[in-house]
Amino acid sequence: MTKITRKLLLSIITVVLTVVALGTTTFAWFTLTNTSAVQPFEAEIVADSGIEIALGAHATGLANPTSLDWVTTLTTEAVEAYIEAQYNAGRIVFNHVTTADGVNFETLGALAMTGTSSGYLEIPLNFRSDTANQIDWTAVTIASTPENWTVDVAFTDFGGVARTAGSTVSVDASNGMRIAMLSEAAYGGHIVAYEKPASAANHVLGTGGDLSDLVTLDDDNFGTAGAMNYYYQKNATLPFGAESVVTLATQTSIDNDQVITMADVSASPTDYQADYFGQVMIRIWLEGWDANTFNSVLSRTISTQFIFAGVTV
Repeated sequence: MTKITRKLLLSIITVVLTVVALGTTTFAWFTLTNTSAVQPFEAEIVADSGIEIALGAHATGLANPTSLDWVTTLTTEAVEAYIEAQYNAGRIVFNHVTTADGVNFETLGALAMTGTSSGYLEIPLNFRSDTANQIDWTAVTIASTPENWTVDVAFTDFGGVARTAGSTVSVDASNGMRIAMLSEAAYGGHIVAYEKPASAANHVLGTGGDLSDLVTLDDDNFGTAGAMNYYYQKNATLPFGAESVVTLATQTSIDNDQVITMADVSASPTDYQADYFGQVMIRIWLEGWDANTFNSVLSRTISTQFIFAGVTV
């Protein structure tokens, strides 16, 4: 790698996710018996000349880094090839999932919440550089075109507005999405998770809480409305564990949040062909407990963009 003295090294990831329903029901998220799948998506990762990126398993990157395809531009074709190899011919199945730590995921089982290793997207990234010893997540966008949904049962939305059967509600699929950047202890043990900020159309779930109160709609119980209240109106009961929901702590803005502390590998017997090395796992999912996550978000397109900066500190 070429030695450089620049302190700001920029990479951009753009991902377009098309969420495709495998059924036509309009139940709340946790009443789904079908699933959704993400088709092969467009993604391009571009890095400045002082940093290189490789997409691939972290164990491989750590033990045999020269076996990875290190580039300054990770093309759409390369990302698609990885997805094709890892996710059943490129189809990532989104299920109703949740997580308290960004690592261990759960879904709604027959009798209780149960662990799952599927239903979400993982993108493992490896970084190396001769100058950058820290990687920051500097910006993120998540967007989806709002679509109209015809309500099939009366319920209360997250803002406390009564929605009647047959009425039309505008639904933005990206309001239920979460993105987390996680690095192992060797690279700082950073966990930074994002959900869209509060707005007239979006409720911030935050770390969850008691979602079982279907009457009081105050600052502590907004989660009981929206998809949760819809579920209740459809089933006359609540999902398992609604009274003690714990979800991953999220931020509603990203601004130079450190996600990797690069390891100094200049004296390592392993040939990294760089002085600094680091890894981050990106996980993307639709949060099952979110007040905005109805399965009316299926068949929608969600686009997201991440911007990273490598810095020397």
